[in-house]
Formats: sequence, structure tokens, C-alpha cells
Amino acid sequence: MDSNSTSITSISESIDSRDTVNTQPETITAEQHNARKYVIGKDAKEVMESTCQLEKSGSRKHLLSQGVTCFLASLGMWVMGSILVYPSVLSSDLFSHNTTIYGTHIAFTNFQMDAVGGLVSLGSLPGSWAIGAVMVVKGRRFAMAIVGVVAVISWLGVALLDTIPGFLLARLLSGMVAGGASVALNTYKVEVASPEMRGVIAVIFSTGITTGQLVIMGVGYKTRYYNVALIIIVIPIIFLLGLFCVPESPSYLVLKGHEDRAKEVLMKLRGSNADIQAEINSYHLMNQEHKKQSVWRGLLQPQALKSIAIVSTLFLFQNFTGYLVINANASRFFSETASSINEYFCAFLLILIQVVVGIIPLFLADTIGRRKSLILSFSIAMLALTGMAVFVSVTEGNEAPSLRYGWVPLVLLMTSQAGISLGVQYIPFLLMSEYFPTWIRTQAASICFSINTLLAFMALQLYTPMLEGLTQAGLYLCYSSSCLLGILFTIFFVRETMGQNIG
Repeated sequence: MDSNSTSITSISESIDSRDTVNTQPETITAEQHNARKYVIGKDAKEVMESTCQLEKSGSRKHLLSQGVTCFLASLGMWVMGSILVYPSVLSSDLFSHNTTIYGTHIAFTNFQMDAVGGLVSLGSLPGSWAIGAVMVVKGRRFAMAIVGVVAVISWLGVALLDTIPGFLLARLLSGMVAGGASVALNTYKVEVASPEMRGVIAVIFSTGITTGQLVIMGVGYKTRYYNVALIIIVIPIIFLLGLFCVPESPSYLVLKGHEDRAKEVLMKLRGSNADIQAEINSYHLMNQEHKKQSVWRGLLQPQALKSIAIVSTLFLFQNFTGYLVINANASRFFSETASSINEYFCAFLLILIQVVVGIIPLFLADTIGRRKSLILSFSIAMLALTGMAVFVSVTEGNEAPSLRYGWVPLVLLMTSQAGISLGVQYIPFLLMSEYFPTWIRTQAASICFSINTLLAFMALQLYTPMLEGLTQAGLYLCYSSSCLLGILFTIFFVRETMGQNIG
């Protein structure tokens, strides 16, 4: 402890000496210039290592405090999850009924039904940038509150608007909620969690998505689509109430010059055994470039561009594993396999297994790391999707075998989605925040999420054309190939961040 304190004190003094006024113009070499770039130098590394050791001495009470804080914030992910799988609830309801809350007739074409999911991805694009701008000016907590308010409005629109254009407009607004929630919550979780808890916290947020999906699937069983929307409004309302107990991000407070408030938050989250000043010093060191250049110039640095490319490519493979498409259209998937099991019951089980399996990463995220979790996750999904392609090709045009073995597509799709839940579902979002320092994190995350949004929109909107062009067996084989490419990409390009401190 004494050696850590001595190291931190010396580094702090060096920072103070650098901040003193020098009347002579500063001349730096190319090597010195490069040392000041995005990658932190030796001093910052020492501070980060010292901070990691000090934070690990925090009591269980304060680890619990981190967990409770992040759980309350993760309710925003419940909101996001309920938005993503709503098309499955809608299609199941309209298959039996075709009336609105006012009793008027309503009917969706296949293209319009694809748009119910696709517009959420499209709306995520402006939503992520709008909330990203709010986060920079007003902070993470205020941005999360806006997400909650807009979520309530969007669900009211889904329930009460009785025309297809009006309904689709409400879903576009829901997409803005999903985009804003993803950027705000994924940024917040890494800024409040200590290094040894960051993987666990990421899993809590990821499980929040599947839990929200499970809740809406449970509510939606034999319930009219507009009643589901009115009931599910309870989730964003509870989320808004929980924000009264959620503190502002400490690293954001430091960058805004509110160190006293940041110390209060860190004392609550880390405990008295942690060296709070050391962590604050690390925030300064890892974000010192924000005083010398604009955010956009920071984003154009080679390391930042490389990180954006890595995360965006992971999002490409994630979206074309079929994970989002299968969850959003689960009822349609099972009806198209001619399974003898009720398609809505299958869809519910599909979400349930993801919630159950989603607990496993609590023990994996900070033990085997991000890279191994991704490889394991991609591998399981690849095998299951390949099996699904074989099953469909064998039973295609022969209704009897699929009816007899109706449980096979259920088991294979459950295995695929469960496998993706082990890592592919949440790790790209975690890396989206871990790869960047605080001063460019919001903007970098918005860029990555925008790319993810376009990819998700493509995956959802191309579902019907790909199904018709590739056949169902070809579609699953395409998803399986994406998993294989994801494994290779992870091995050669993804860098590990487990246990490392961030700014």
C-alpha cells in the first residue's frame, strides 16, 4: 500500500509540475508527441495498475453498492429488450385478430411486418446521436431520464395509434429509445464499475435485455397487442423512479471539474479502503489529450480508428448470426418450420433459455476474458445453426418428419441463441465502451452503435428477401458462416480488456 501511495504521489507531483506556467515555448520531439497520443504512457500505466490493486481491496458492501446501482440503471435494458421482441408479440396477435384498440380493422403485409422490427434499428441511429450529445453536455444520468420518458411516449403511441403509418412512426420512436439506451447505459456501466467488477456488471446489463424480452413475451401470451403496450409502460416508469437512486458517472464529473462530487460517488462505490485520489488522477492522465485537441481529432487517431473498426466488425458478425432476427420473429420462424409445437410457446422458451444461460457469463466474463468468451459463444452458435440448416434441408418438402420431430428446431434454435448469449450478445457492447477513454467514449460509442444500427436494420429488413432467395436452409447456413468468420476475426484482431482500468 505504501509503495502504491508513493508511486501515485510522485506521478501526481509530475502532473502538477507539468501544469505550472512556463514562459519558454515548449519544444517536443516526434517521439514525445507520439507519447502524448491516444495510448497512455508509462506513468499512466503505473497509475492504472495501482488503482486496480487498490480498488480490489474494496469491501463486499461497496461491491454490492456497485451491483445495486448498476441493476437500477440496467432496468433501461429491460426497456430496450421489450422493444426488440415486440414484433413477435404483434404477429402472433394479428394472426388471430386484426382489430385496433378502437375496434377498427388493421392488417400488415410481410414488408410492413418486417418494418415493425426494422424501423427500431433505423430509429436507433438518430436516437444514439441525440442521446450522445445530451450525455456530453448534461451527463449520463440526465440522458437516461430522457430515454425513460420517450419510452413511455412511444408505448402509448403503439397502443393508441390506429393506423399503420401511425403505428410505424411510434415504432420509429421506440427505435430512438433503444439507440439512446444502448449508448447511455453501455457508457454508464463501464464508468461506475471497478475493473474487477466490469465483466459482471456487463452481464447484468446484458441479462436485462433478455429479461425485458421474457417479460413482454409472458405478458403477450393471448393478450391483445395494444394491451401489452399499455402494461409494459410500467417498466420505463420503474426505471425512471430508480434513477433517483443512481449517481452521476464519476469520470464525467472529473472531466467537468466537479472533483468533490466525484469523490463522494467513488467513496460510495469503492469504499474507504480504495485510494479515491489515485483513481481521479488516472482519469486525468487517461483523458489529458482532451485539453489539447478536439474530440473529433481524437477520434481520427490511428488507435481510435482501429478500435472503431474492430468493434464495428464484431457488430457485423453479431447481427448476421441471426440472433436479433430470430428473437424478433420467433413466432414466424417456428411456424415456417412446420413444428408441431405451438409457435408462441416455442418463442417464449427461446427467450427463457437465454435468460437462464445469461447467468453463466457472470462467472466467465472476468475469469476467461472477452476473447475466449467470444470464441466459445460463436462456436456453439455455429454448430447449432449448421445443424438447423441440415435439418431444414432434409425435411424440406416433407411435412411428416418435421411434425414428428417438431422438438428438433426448438432445441437447435435454443442452443444457437443460448450460445450467443454467452458472449456475442454483450461483449461487442462492452468493448464499445472499454476501448475508448472518457473524453471520446460517448462519440466513439455513438459511431459504433450507428454502424450496428445500420447492420441490424439490414439484417431485419433482409430477412424475407434472404429467406426467399437462399431458402430456409441457405439462410441458416449463412448465419453459421458468419459465426465461423467471427471466430477467426476474434483470434486475430480482438484485444483483451479483462481486468484493465479505463478512463
